[in-house]
Amino acid sequence: MTQYDGGAVLAAIRAIQSAEGLTETLGVLSHFVEAYGFERIYLGQLVNPAALAPRERLYLSDWPEELQAERRSQMAILQDPIALCALTSRRPFRWQAAHAQATRDGQRIIDMVHNYGIIDGVMFPMHAIDHLPGGVSLGTSVSLELSPIAIQELEIVCQAAYYHLEGVFGPFPYQKLAQLTPREGECVGLAAAGKSNWEIAAILGIREDTVKKTLKRAGEKLGTVNRAHLVATAIRTGKIFP
Repeated sequence: MTQYDGGAVLAAIRAIQSAEGLTETLGVLSHFVEAYGFERIYLGQLVNPAALAPRERLYLSDWPEELQAERRSQMAILQDPIALCALTSRRPFRWQAAHAQATRDGQRIIDMVHNYGIIDGVMFPMHAIDHLPGGVSLGTSVSLELSPIAIQELEIVCQAAYYHLEGVFGPFPYQKLAQLTPREGECVGLAAAGKSNWEIAAILGIREDTVKKTLKRAGEKLGTVNRAHLVATAIRTGKIFP
């Protein structure tokens, strides 16, 4: 598809919204993205697989079964440069852009996918308030040239499919993320800036013991195990500024 076709985009969105289940929804999405040259779809929430059972997260893929099994066995998502970039990106990006930032372990994950003939693709990050991040990644066995309009068309339809399926399979028990109070957010934000409890207390005009208790409550809300984990989780989930 090389020319803008608003009718096709709208028809795909309407078909997705009226789809009753996984097979029908993915069928509509697959048919739409095939017109742009894509052959494979990964659609899911970007979460640590060690933290949640498969039934507690949205994860759908038509990648080869052997590839999916290999990725699961190696917990590949933890080192996957595409998944890591999608956690912080709010805009679609080509796989190559993420590959350029890959670590040695990340390159191993890239090679794993390439070994199954999936060599190029685009990731469409999905971020919504009070929901864990996710994405729709489209793969292909050939190198593609895509116009900005094509990327926008794909993004709109991928969003429709992702949030439709999240609604069909959800609500997941972990989707509603805890909210920090203004004071908790202040303390965690200052901790993220490297301030000690004593410094935080001086800045906010409160007792150092109050800072400790406030950070402890924030950590319990976000399910973290230490100060570094609290800061990282608060940043990742958009509770504080990085």
